Amino acid sequence: MQVREIIKMIVVLTLIAAVCGGGLSLVKLATAEQIAYQQIKFIKEPALKKVLTGYDNDPVTDRKDIVTGKDKKGKDVVTTFFFAKKGGQVITVAFEASATGFHGDIGVMMAVNPEIDKLDGIAITSQSETPGVGTRVADDPSFCAQFKDKSLTANFSLGGEVQGLSGATVSSAGVSNAVKAGVETYKKYKSQLGV
Repeated sequence: MQVREIIKMIVVLTLIAAVCGGGLSLVKLATAEQIAYQQIKFIKEPALKKVLTGYDNDPVTDRKDIVTGKDKKGKDVVTTFFFAKKGGQVITVAFEASATGFHGDIGVMMAVNPEIDKLDGIAITSQSETPGVGTRVADDPSFCAQFKDKSLTANFSLGGEVQGLSGATVSSAGVSNAVKAGVETYKKYKSQLGV
């Protein structure tokens, strides 16, 4: 094999790799918005339907993204706020907060009445807790019901106004901590929501 043939093969392989990489990048850019919408539609919307009531709009499309911090790598953390409206007026703001449970983060969808700063309810969006034990925070409706109609100034710590589930204390604390973090996020960014 001559040097000229080797160089030709390297150039051809480089061009093929560049075209394939560029094609994949274009596909990712073209589908990014649809993928984000599908993730909201099939992961967050079921939780939204549990916590939102009495609205006449589509909260999935009527939403606002706000940068609410930085992650460990220094990238922006974006929180999506969903607006439930009736007659054009915002009646509830829903968003997701998370905190660490026993086996990882627990995502909690929170609905807040912005007029009286009261929790309208919570629902678990994601968790990886022990099946049959920690998963009870999502499976037991009475646990999430404890948060309904509580003022944002309530004591959401376990033993305060929230009782943990026996055998799932760490998971219960994870939900409680997610709600506390969500309340702080809501208070900090309420003025940017326009409600």
